[in-house]
Amino acid sequence: MANISRRNLFAGGAGIAAAAAAASATGGTATNAAAAAQAPGRAQLPDVWAPDFLYQWSPPENLKRDTTPGSTLIRLSGQTTPRLTSTPGQDWNALFKGMRDGGWTAVEAGSATWINRKFAASEVQEIKAALKANDVVFYNIHCAGNIIAPDPDADRWQRHMIEAVHSAEEFGAQMILTHAGSMYPNRNWAHPQNWSREAWNRTVNALKRICRETAGSKVEIALEPVNTESLNNPWAQKRLREEVGDARIMSGLDITNMVYPGIAFRMSEMIDQTFDLLQDQIRYVHAKDFVWNDMLPGMNWAMNGTGNMDYELFLARISRLKVPEVYCLVEFLNTNEEYVQAQRNIRAIGSKIGVRIHGTQQA
Repeated sequence: MANISRRNLFAGGAGIAAAAAAASATGGTATNAAAAAQAPGRAQLPDVWAPDFLYQWSPPENLKRDTTPGSTLIRLSGQTTPRLTSTPGQDWNALFKGMRDGGWTAVEAGSATWINRKFAASEVQEIKAALKANDVVFYNIHCAGNIIAPDPDADRWQRHMIEAVHSAEEFGAQMILTHAGSMYPNRNWAHPQNWSREAWNRTVNALKRICRETAGSKVEIALEPVNTESLNNPWAQKRLREEVGDARIMSGLDITNMVYPGIAFRMSEMIDQTFDLLQDQIRYVHAKDFVWNDMLPGMNWAMNGTGNMDYELFLARISRLKVPEVYCLVEFLNTNEEYVQAQRNIRAIGSKIGVRIHGTQQA
């Protein structure tokens, strides 16, 4: 099979050490457990050997993995073409039927191409009816803006998120997805102060405003972790919810976005510890895979189920979440054909361990 790696993924070095996972009983020592209790937000994966060993990047031998499936139903969505946009005059039934026939039973929209026009009430009802008729769930509006950008852009993006919440309410979508943001105007750029107290407080205050101005809404606000931002580890996600003080703050979980060299070959442990910590915040998960094939500490995207991600454990942990359904987005591939293969891989792995994935995929 052709190498579908898309681009360099994560830079190593300064600014990403905080993305390490916390210590747990699995493979850890009493000393490490005590250290984790004292500083849970800065804890590392448990030591594999003695605490004074220089590097703990190789996985422990005979690691126990619990791949027992749960009862939660997984609905797959993908970044396939055509995407869900607000383009007028679309045949909504044909769009959602094509997704459903392809095995995709959930869909999300990007805010830039969804809330850029006002839908007539009749069209809203038409879209909802087409979704229901084809058993496809419109669950999320992904807002890729920067809520802590230098002023005045921060205000503009915060108002954009508020508008997205109102649009999600209109269409019955469960959530919007956003990011902690960057101190640069471009959210994708890693500013050297992104992990400072100032940046953290700006994120907390921005989310407090968004929650306050959408008070009474049931639309959840999911935050996607990524190494270039302060939200680059599961403890930060948990603490962010606590400091914002709103139960609508959720995790738009993407474990691969938190990968750095120290955990690149310890993904089973990282998966377990992330789900242990965040299970009550997870409603939505990104499904990607990665490899580390270069000399320098950078990762490349890989076809789902062929890289370093432990997909058996990953799907098992999703299926054991205590909610009826979870939405799982397959992303960052290049062609519809690759998405077909990715879905085939995910369904095969799920079937092997007994995980329930909604719908069927055409041959």
